[in-house]
Amino acid sequence: PAEVMRFINYPTRFDTREAERALRGSKLKLPKLQTYAWRLWDYWERHLDPALFVDHSLSGKVRRKVVVVTGGSSGIGKAVALKVAAAGAKVVICARGEAELAAAKVEIEAAGGSCHSYVVDLADLASCDAFVKQVTADHGGVDILINNAGRSIRRAIASSYDRFHDFERTMQLNYFGSLRLIMGFLPKMTDRHRGHIINISSIGVLTNAPRFSAYVSSKAALDAFSRCAQAEFSDQGINFTTINMPLVKTPMIAPTKMYDSVPTLSPEEAADLVVGAIIERQVRVATRTGIFAQLFYSVSPRAYEIVMNSAFRLFPDSSAAKGIKGVRQELQQGPSSEQVAFAALMRGVHW
Repeated sequence: PAEVMRFINYPTRFDTREAERALRGSKLKLPKLQTYAWRLWDYWERHLDPALFVDHSLSGKVRRKVVVVTGGSSGIGKAVALKVAAAGAKVVICARGEAELAAAKVEIEAAGGSCHSYVVDLADLASCDAFVKQVTADHGGVDILINNAGRSIRRAIASSYDRFHDFERTMQLNYFGSLRLIMGFLPKMTDRHRGHIINISSIGVLTNAPRFSAYVSSKAALDAFSRCAQAEFSDQGINFTTINMPLVKTPMIAPTKMYDSVPTLSPEEAADLVVGAIIERQVRVATRTGIFAQLFYSVSPRAYEIVMNSAFRLFPDSSAAKGIKGVRQELQQGPSSEQVAFAALMRGVHW
């Protein structure tokens, strides 16, 4: 109904009757509104707009704050750590590899940033607890936790009947490890009524990517936890952000040589998504492809199932996933034109 439109576009009406009454007899005439309205609007934008007083820069969000980045020795984690350290944050990075971690710390500090590194095995809950305790003792708590560390396995379910450990180890690191840190740092965040937890998830959660059942299910569990937690902590100044990250060219995907021929983000481009999440504190960050896939599945799940089954048949298991030793098949022959075209159409999706 036409009456509803006023609640959507909020039409503005100007009333000059009081001004005209005050000027009556003065021989002064009001100019037409359209001749000077732009000056009023310009003044409001320059001096009165509340958004003017909000710092929308990265440094305004992280300066002198403690930012923990898991998996910070390489890939997305290191790229994020470099950006937030350059913006004035006190960066805490952790990973398993001591040498890589030390090299990343040197690089961050050489660029002028503040960095503290800790060797942690996030698949070991005792190691997670020790890390939380040490960081809290050293820095008094955490302002922003970025759960970036993860493990990915590309293998069809039919090739995994005797590999139940694939599901256990991905869940252990991607879900339980991240959850242990969240549960460890949340009490201090709650006491201070501020905090931001960013979970690096996967576009596969939105696209239901075949061959990634172990990886996607572990990320989906963390996504579901974040949605539940947000409802409990939203009135306490604590934000949860899930980033459904598309395919990124990192050491994690290096073993699958087919990915050399499909569109991917660079670690720096992926880090820009994380930076945007820190500044805007969105609930979810996703690409248009991921959002479209989720909508497609919601509207027509059977049709979407057929599309993904076609993709499943188009992109076979690697030789390593099949347990074939020796020279990898994907090194002997490049991807077909159909595979390249499909990957370009579904940009950023794991196949």
